Amino acid sequence: MNNAPYVEHLTGTRAPKLWYSNINWEQGKAAQAIRLPQISNASGDRLVSQMDLYQIYLADRDDLVLLKEAPDPEFLAYLEEEKIIMPSIAIGTRSEYTGEFRHRIAVPYLMDEQEEQFLKESGGSWIGPPAQLSVELNSKIATRKLCEEIGFPVSDGRICEGLDAIRRSCAELEGRHPGARLVVKTAYGSSGKALFHIHRGADLETLLGYLQRQISRGGGQPVVTVERWHQVERHLTAQLWLGGTDCEILAMTEQRITDAGVYRGSRLHPDLPESLIVAYTEQLQQLGKSLHSRGYEGFIGVDSILDEDGTLIPVIEINARLTMVTYLLKIRKHLLERGFPRMETQSYDFKLHPGATFAEFAEKVTSIRISAGQGGAFVYGFHRDGESADRIRPCRVSTLSWGVDDEAEKLARQGLEEAIMEWRGAVI
Repeated sequence: MNNAPYVEHLTGTRAPKLWYSNINWEQGKAAQAIRLPQISNASGDRLVSQMDLYQIYLADRDDLVLLKEAPDPEFLAYLEEEKIIMPSIAIGTRSEYTGEFRHRIAVPYLMDEQEEQFLKESGGSWIGPPAQLSVELNSKIATRKLCEEIGFPVSDGRICEGLDAIRRSCAELEGRHPGARLVVKTAYGSSGKALFHIHRGADLETLLGYLQRQISRGGGQPVVTVERWHQVERHLTAQLWLGGTDCEILAMTEQRITDAGVYRGSRLHPDLPESLIVAYTEQLQQLGKSLHSRGYEGFIGVDSILDEDGTLIPVIEINARLTMVTYLLKIRKHLLERGFPRMETQSYDFKLHPGATFAEFAEKVTSIRISAGQGGAFVYGFHRDGESADRIRPCRVSTLSWGVDDEAEKLARQGLEEAIMEWRGAVI
């Protein structure tokens, strides 16, 4: 499913690459600054860290992929049965493979100052933007400033420094949009972790009290954005490649986002109105031109929304890094070429009892066959938290379902969900 060279063709270089990940970077960055109230989920973070596995789907055959821990051997056997062309895999940290960097082009998940310094000292080259620009663009606050500078539409709100500014901004927004939900965003954090929702006055007082306690402990004045929470018709995303002087739009996708702003999956080739595609393309190209002028090169993800009033806000957030969708671009291209325009990704979190094996689940998944070859299903991620095999463990499977139309894709997805429910020992 991923046998054709992709990044080699995109970049124009045949040199083998070395892929490695610092996938929980944003959580670490967010912990250094003032924080918003949230529920800690250490187990979930550990499951996310295992998603460095997804690098194998974008890597070419001669590449080397570094993983922090070895994947489940039954899952690797399943990938082999599914005809996934595997690059070489090594287990460990980048510092354990410094020699490899001199012979390969590095592709880090996200470039920051630490990674840039390491790569310079290792004598290697890399695919990605300058570290300072990468860190800046990953900031939600810097993204808003950039959009205001370009002249893009932005959510009604403003950047606030200090508690008084937050209170004033909330009062102004309440005056313009009585009863509307407001959202406060810090610079860094992904999948809803950098957001705090204000539904009523008591929520604002809770937030201000929480921030005041951090200030009292020496946390400094908070710098956040305060915005109206839009009612959204479509959560759009775009995958871009900026190389040379070109901005290539690799994919327009659509996210499934919970009411709390947490990512749950994507439609990889949505059926969008032509007028929306034209408008979105124009603004993405304008963004690409602006980023080129700042020296950006490499992959970039853009989150956007079409609100219920029909307003396209082209940039809600910039991911100046690889994303979960980026890793699936090669598989997406393959399925489109085979005539399957409907593709959905979904992640399922549950718990497994001792003794439950991936092989049991894989057998059920491989039996999912839509009549006349109208669709299919694939599990591209299997992750478990905890070393002990004699107790219940949190688990996550990430899936891809496809079809020639919506109905065929839906049947494949339902088959996946039934397989999960029937999996021996699964506790949903």
